[in-house]
Parts: sequence; C-alpha cells; structure tokens
Amino acid sequence: MLSGDSRLWIDLVDDFFMKKAIITGATGLVGMSVAKHFSKLGIEVLCLGRQILSPEDISRHFGVGSSYLRIDMEDMASLVEKVEAMAWSPGAECVFFNCAWGGDKKLTDGSFGEQLSNAVHAAEAVYSAKKLGCIKFVNTGTLEETFVEQSLEWANEHPYQSTQPDYALAKLASRDMCMMVAYLEKIDYVHARLSVPLASDLSRGTYVAATLQKIIEGKPYEEPKNKQLFDIIFIDDVARAYYLIGIKGKNKANYFIGTSRLMTLSQHFEIFQCLVSGKYSDTVANATAVSVVNFDTEELYQDTGFVSTIRFQNIIKNLVNA
Repeated sequence: MLSGDSRLWIDLVDDFFMKKAIITGATGLVGMSVAKHFSKLGIEVLCLGRQILSPEDISRHFGVGSSYLRIDMEDMASLVEKVEAMAWSPGAECVFFNCAWGGDKKLTDGSFGEQLSNAVHAAEAVYSAKKLGCIKFVNTGTLEETFVEQSLEWANEHPYQSTQPDYALAKLASRDMCMMVAYLEKIDYVHARLSVPLASDLSRGTYVAATLQKIIEGKPYEEPKNKQLFDIIFIDDVARAYYLIGIKGKNKANYFIGTSRLMTLSQHFEIFQCLVSGKYSDTVANATAVSVVNFDTEELYQDTGFVSTIRFQNIIKNLVNA
C-alpha cells in the first residue's frame, strides 16, 4: 500500500510508470536512499553491491520486497547472466541507475588508473542495461567534472583549484563513455550531477556531516582550506529527483541536482552556525550564494518538476528536538 505522499508523486507523472529499477552502488549513501525511496513507491528494485548481506539486511537497507545481487563493478560483463540466473526479470519498464564509484580509502582518492577504471565499468553497465531490456540509463556524476571541464576550456578565467583532479577527470570520462555506448546500443542516457549529498540525520561520517554535527553540539571544528564552491543537498531530495528523472528525464540531458546556492564550505558552515544560534537571515544567505550557469536547476525543473524542498532549517529542527 502506498502512502498519500507517495501516491501524489505517481499521480504527477504522465509519461510512464517505472515498474522496476536496477541500482548499482546500492550500499552507498545515494544508492541506498534511492532504493528505499523507490521501494516505498511500490517499484521493484534490484540492488547491486559488493557487500555480503543477509535477507534481513536487504529488507532493512533497501526496503521490503527488494532484491539484492552481490557483484563487483569489475564483473559488469557478467551481469546479464547473473540476473537471469536469479530469475529477476527487468520487464519493459525498467530503468538502470548507476550510483557506483570506488577509490582507495574513499571515493575520490587512489591512482588515476583506479579512478578511470570506474568509467570503464560504468560503460560496461550501459551495455548490460541494454541487454537486460532497460529503457533508460541514469549515470551519477559530480559537480567536480564541470569545474574541470570549464578549466580545460577557459583555463585563464576558470583555473582548476580542486585537490581531486584524477577523480574529476575520471568522472568526466565516465559521462562521455557512457553516453557513447548508450548511443551505439540505442538506450536513453541521462546524466545527473551532484555536489554534496547529506543524510538528514548527518550520518555516514563524511567530513561535512561531521562538521555540521559539531556545530549543532557547540564543539569547535577545523576551518576548511578548500575554497571551491559546493552545493549541499539532502539525500531525501536526491532520491526524489532520481525518481522523477527515471520517469521524465530526457535522453542526453545533463541535469544538476541541487539547490543552485553554491558557496564555499566555510560559508555553508557559517550559515549553519547562524541558524543554530538563531542569527540567520535570508539576506545574508542570498548575498553569500553564487549563481553559476552550469549548476542551474531550471532544466531539471522544466523536464521533471523537481524542486529541492529540504533546507538546513528543517534538519536543525529535527536534530535539536531528537
């Protein structure tokens, strides 16, 4: 039985009803949140990941009725065979969501070769998605790839300042390789870029989440040295965006899932601190945020109707009152 809110989102969609979904990287923050959201909407989900999970883990992580296949992205060439062996049929209205990415100790580190292997595996996933009968492939990108692309084109105006060039270049390669394979295999391809997705309870131990938690608790934190722009969005909004992209996302689109309120991490933290202390004003926030054309959410809104609705204020209220 679907909840009222879940039913509302389905009623808003007039293209087709996504009955099934395959999600790689399902044990990660984004993949798991998307799987849970889809499951609540009554979508049959096949989650792919490297971890060994019990039936109880599968239901808890991804939602009741979800299926799980333990497979490494390096084995994407065997995905069709493995899915057929478990008697899970994608059917005619299945969308493939690639949320998988691996580094050494974290997503963005490791050698360039290790980072680039992710792009190869993603392209192989596109091929497998087509063979399985999926009608659309949604690939997870990053704000970083757009920054490095701007630098390659206008180096003097947009010098690349990030400490993650290998990650950014590999993400850029992943986008273009996947798009080419999708074109050759004749499957719709949609790219969805993210910046900093956060769990609403600030869990999962990321640097940003840990710092925000310290601010709530009134503890000191180390000032970030990174001066690059970031867009923080909460994972419930991300999951909702992926659902709408799966339904209405257009072929060859390159969407940005965010708030379009880009700031440095220091500025995000300062605003969060003002909110916690009750000294926040929209005037300060609007003056601080930077508008960047490549991170405009208008195209995503026009095609899918998505608007980010969860703000820092909601999160602080829930956490303080917990």
